Amino acid sequence: MSDKLPSVEKLLRDPKARNKLTDIQLYNFIQQLKQLAAGLGRPDQAEPNPADFAIRLSKGEWRGADHLRLLSKQLARLERREIRFLAVSMPPRHGKSLLIDVWFPIWWLTRNPKARVILAGYGESFARLWGAQVRDKIIEHGEDTNVVINKDQTAADDWATTLGGGMVCVGVGGSLVGRGADLLIIDDPIKNDQEANSLTYRDRMWNWWQASAFTRLQPNGVVVIVCTRWHEDDLIGRIEREDADKRWTIIRLPALAEKDDALDREPGAPLWPEQFPDDPDYHIRQGSMSPYWWAAQFQQRPTPEGGGLIQREWFRFYHTLPDEPDQWIQSWDPALLDKETSDYWVGQVWARKGADLFLCESSRGHYNLAQASGIIRAWNLKYPKALGKLMENSAMGPAVKQTLQHEIPGIIPIAAKGSKRSRVEAIVPILMAGNVYLPENKDGTKPKWVWDFIEECAVFDKGTYDDQVDALSQAVTFLLPGAWRAEKAVLDAANAPVAPTPAESRKEAFNSYKDRVLRKASRRFSKRVSSRALW
Repeated sequence: MSDKLPSVEKLLRDPKARNKLTDIQLYNFIQQLKQLAAGLGRPDQAEPNPADFAIRLSKGEWRGADHLRLLSKQLARLERREIRFLAVSMPPRHGKSLLIDVWFPIWWLTRNPKARVILAGYGESFARLWGAQVRDKIIEHGEDTNVVINKDQTAADDWATTLGGGMVCVGVGGSLVGRGADLLIIDDPIKNDQEANSLTYRDRMWNWWQASAFTRLQPNGVVVIVCTRWHEDDLIGRIEREDADKRWTIIRLPALAEKDDALDREPGAPLWPEQFPDDPDYHIRQGSMSPYWWAAQFQQRPTPEGGGLIQREWFRFYHTLPDEPDQWIQSWDPALLDKETSDYWVGQVWARKGADLFLCESSRGHYNLAQASGIIRAWNLKYPKALGKLMENSAMGPAVKQTLQHEIPGIIPIAAKGSKRSRVEAIVPILMAGNVYLPENKDGTKPKWVWDFIEECAVFDKGTYDDQVDALSQAVTFLLPGAWRAEKAVLDAANAPVAPTPAESRKEAFNSYKDRVLRKASRRFSKRVSSRALW
């Protein structure tokens, strides 16, 4: 006879099968009975994490991936009580529900057959669907789990095991009176954009979480919330703001990796390349969605729809530049290194017509010194009127000036004053007034780099990158109306006819007039427009 032990359920119901057991099988049977009686329910074959468990029970049908294995390790930490509160945000259709709503509860009950599980989702039918799958797989794999469904309580949304454990499934807002949870799972508490944008719904969801769901936890109970982000004020958003004691482990898994990625991916690397190749699937989705929804649902980085410090609706758009702009400049925010994990080099070309500022071109990448210098050379030929090249005097900025100062005219080192936020706050009135214009196509569509620019501005100062915002604030500060009027007065003075007086007297008179004009200019501008820069 094989040493493989029949299921505990079969042996308990069939005395003849018990009489046929070998000594080794009988010993194993007794040990499992002891485990079940003690409420441990840890069969020898139970894997230490739900991912390996799912692979074995599904015979490889369930496919693991790097991000799912990361989640599996965190779920195992919950079961060991190393952590008690876990929140995970990731894009739709990336396997979160199948792992967390199905395989995780089965694995949990295999190890804790007396445990009570509560699963909540955006709607009762959504939650019931997963509850039915857990029940059916337990029945299907009974021999491997030694968990037995109580035949007197088998409803999809409320079933029990023969040892007193079980699962209850409700929609967010549903009643949980009289229910306790050793494990509380909340999956996608928001269904659509209407719910996400409704303050009434968000408040109702939050009140349900605080007054109903959270109070259902048994002593030493644990919680896992998994969702796709919809709004900065959704459940995970509020938990982040309220988590002053840092009790929560919060994991954000964007579709395309960003700085400080939880999986240590290179920036731009896809989350699930086997299922959604980087080229072209993710980029097709990104190109067909608004920047707001892409950032929220796929990058898990929702921002206020109306914008934060910089609001999206403040930007204006143009199809063609106005005739003969008054002023052109380049604005550069250099990076320290050319590695993929470093900040970006960003260069921008701006034109000014009166009080209106026009972004003409942008370049963003992980450049080395030679590559950045090459772009400046190319732009110097393409935009010969952009005599001023503003270069933040940090990172590789000084090296660029040293390399090009005898080749390219007008490279002006800019010393950043104050914090990034204070520099942006200084230009908010210009943006709010609608004086900043971005290019768009004649059919109203916008280049991808324009969308990326808008979104980086909208998430400032909570986004991963702010290099484009730095170049923007540097350019607008230099082109501020108060500043360019002072500059114009100084240049007019330089070109004004003067009386035929001795050269030394003319120089003294001009310097005196220039000093009076500069004193009237803003303090910010006077620090940037020095005698060396203009003359």
